[in-house]
Amino acid sequence: MGALLIITALLFVVSQAPSGVQQADVQSKTQLMHYGEDTIDLLKNSPPPLDKPDYDNKLQYYLSENEFDDLNEFLNDTLPDNVAYNVELYDGGRYFTIIRNGYPSGNGISFNEIIVTKGAPAGGVGHLTGTSITYNSFGNGSLIIPMDEKQNNNITAYNLILRISDLGIPVYQLLMDPRGSSFNESAYPINTSLDPWNGGGETEERDYSGGPYVIDVADLTPIIKNRIRDWAENPIDVPSCKIDNIEFNNNMTGTEINMIFNLSDGSKKIIYLNTSTSNINPGNGPDSGNDSEYLYIDTTSVAYDDLNESKIIGIVIFNKASFDLTISNITVESVGKELSSITINGMNYHATNNKVETDSGLTLAHDSPSEKVTIHNSSEEIKYSHTTWLTGSPRIAVYPEAGTMTNYFSDSGISYTVLDSYNIINGNLGNYDILIVPHTEMIDDRLSDVIVVRNMIDWVSDGGVLLAECASIKEIDDRVEEVDLDNHTWHGFIGVQEYFNTNNTIQLVGRSPYRNTLGKYLTDNLTGNDGACFHPLAQSYTEDGTLPGTNGTVSAFRLNITGFNPKNSIMAVPQNESGGVDHPKITFIEAPFDKGTVIYLAGHDQSTYSQQRERLIFNSILYSTTAKVYSYGLLEIRITMWYK
Repeated sequence: MGALLIITALLFVVSQAPSGVQQADVQSKTQLMHYGEDTIDLLKNSPPPLDKPDYDNKLQYYLSENEFDDLNEFLNDTLPDNVAYNVELYDGGRYFTIIRNGYPSGNGISFNEIIVTKGAPAGGVGHLTGTSITYNSFGNGSLIIPMDEKQNNNITAYNLILRISDLGIPVYQLLMDPRGSSFNESAYPINTSLDPWNGGGETEERDYSGGPYVIDVADLTPIIKNRIRDWAENPIDVPSCKIDNIEFNNNMTGTEINMIFNLSDGSKKIIYLNTSTSNINPGNGPDSGNDSEYLYIDTTSVAYDDLNESKIIGIVIFNKASFDLTISNITVESVGKELSSITINGMNYHATNNKVETDSGLTLAHDSPSEKVTIHNSSEEIKYSHTTWLTGSPRIAVYPEAGTMTNYFSDSGISYTVLDSYNIINGNLGNYDILIVPHTEMIDDRLSDVIVVRNMIDWVSDGGVLLAECASIKEIDDRVEEVDLDNHTWHGFIGVQEYFNTNNTIQLVGRSPYRNTLGKYLTDNLTGNDGACFHPLAQSYTEDGTLPGTNGTVSAFRLNITGFNPKNSIMAVPQNESGGVDHPKITFIEAPFDKGTVIYLAGHDQSTYSQQRERLIFNSILYSTTAKVYSYGLLEIRITMWYK
């Protein structure tokens, strides 16, 4: 009853929204109040559809059945053409946007009503039932952020998307089926202006694949558009190259390592690495002048890979010159240790006598236009059937160590916070939308504390998104099962039984009205959902729906047949040696857990071989604030109205 009284006290609020939209005068504000009161009365007094007699009224029907498109149509038909509106649902803890039509004016007015839905427990949001995917249209002049071959750098594009979301502007995504037998099988054509910022003039029809993002012209002001242009043309400082890993033939703990980068002009740059049991302490050595003065080697994120003390990751290189630089070879000096290979930008170079020769030299570009984020301007109205949107910019936490997140950060510039067990025990998870657990075999030690596990379970149950990679997957599921034994009928969060190390190519799988590639996963009842088809987590630009494998101790897993989360969506599975699906192994899966989501992604460093594989990480990050659909119990609906 206390929660009900608190919510009831919020029946009328004046929104605090960005200025710049037409302001309503006092008389208009009074009229808005009448519109709002009459609209809610009409919803409550209108009978439900004839085939749904169990509902008390249309409002209860719309929300109980998640018929948000029908609610939007009702409001659009009821309100005058000059009145805009947004609709949100409130469960006592957070607002969930279900209809978004732009910015309310400074004198926008919100009307709240409490209802009880059918078929869900009372007390607020019941369970997550899926992503909110609806038909949507965007006006001529909307901005398009491509996520296929038309985009210079798919990963830095995510940085721009989150910056735009930080402005409070909804960023929409056109969801596609990533399983095409050719790059453009699922492509969607849009007429676009050749001038992305001013529009008008000559146009060109472009086919979009890979799940492009759209900013509706209705949400763009000149100031916001100029800010987006500045961010797109001056993106983060992207590394000129990344050393994916440095592998030795033996354990490197307690060793001093000198890495000498020899440039084509004869100059050289040296860095020092001093290794202990768990850490690597870097240091900058001298350079010999000339080209080496412009070679910046960032070792702030250097670490052991996979807790494998014979492999080192986390080194990125920047060219600070106004011209291209070329690295001829890299020599490693370490007493009694032998260098096996160095992987640079996904290419493996084998060492001879502790020296790696880069074929024809490793060129580091400077001020490349390819670093800019490509944006297009639509020259027609965009109408699309499978659209979702971001409800905000995600707050990202990593536990218990940064691990491979350091590579994802260096590629994207997206910031995150590393949490330890003390932070989780003290309730800090509530400040974040997504928790990422990179591979670490130390996770079992951290999860020995029951309070850490209990708080993590409660946070996910209340709406948080957990992304676990590699070897942490099974350890998390097993520990959750021990702590949450009686609350769910399956094992852990999803139900992982064992894992495998194949590192084979992975295949995106799913089903649509035209094609089913889930095969035995469906017939064996391992899943009942559509998988990668139109799923925000699986958006990628890949021929035949395949992505490269990654190195690591866990590249696939299988479900516990006697107890797995039945509402899971299997997104990707490994291929077998003949190129077929390696049933029943799984690489990428998500499942709802009460109000939250758990995502398991096998494989170690997703950034090593392909931007499209690395996109699975950033899709997961954005998924934490992507619009969702829930089952509801006692609920407050808020309709905000303003003049266009």
